[in-house]
Parts: sequence; structure tokens; C-alpha cells
Amino acid sequence: MPYDIKFDEKIEQEFEKLKKKDKGLYTETMKKILRIVENPFLGKPLRNVLKGKYRVHIGHFVLIYEVDNEAHQIIIITLAHHDDAYR
Repeated sequence: MPYDIKFDEKIEQEFEKLKKKDKGLYTETMKKILRIVENPFLGKPLRNVLKGKYRVHIGHFVLIYEVDNEAHQIIIITLAHHDDAYR
């Protein structure tokens, strides 16, 4: 059974901007999110401060998300350029 998607408030606004600014990146990101919905553990598990979260690469960008098994949700936390994603 696929998981539901939940966007962090801040990232939801960023996605709306991205949709207008870079449709190609927006489309690729949404395709990747649909793959994550089918397989929540598709991404690489993160460590240290970001333990419990996962990441997937989309071109030069990194999508960081969290899996809530109890609520059966994927929480999208951030989409950032690789150089800025872990700051």
C-alpha cells in the first residue's frame, strides 16, 4: 500500500515557486516523489544529526525526507542544491 505524502510548510511554498521557475526540475522531483511513495526506503539513510531521514539525488539537487511508518506517511523536508543540502 503506497504511503501518503506530506510536505513541510516551508517546502510546500518552495515547491510552488519551483513549479513556476524550473518546470523541468519540478517534474523530475515529482517523478522521484512518486517512486518514493511506492518504496519509502528507496533513498539512502542519513546519519548523525539527520539520522532517521533519507535522501535521493535529483540532478545537482538533494531531496531529504522522513518516513513515518505509524502514520503511513512520507514527510518531504527539503529540496536543496547538493552544496547547501546538509547545512
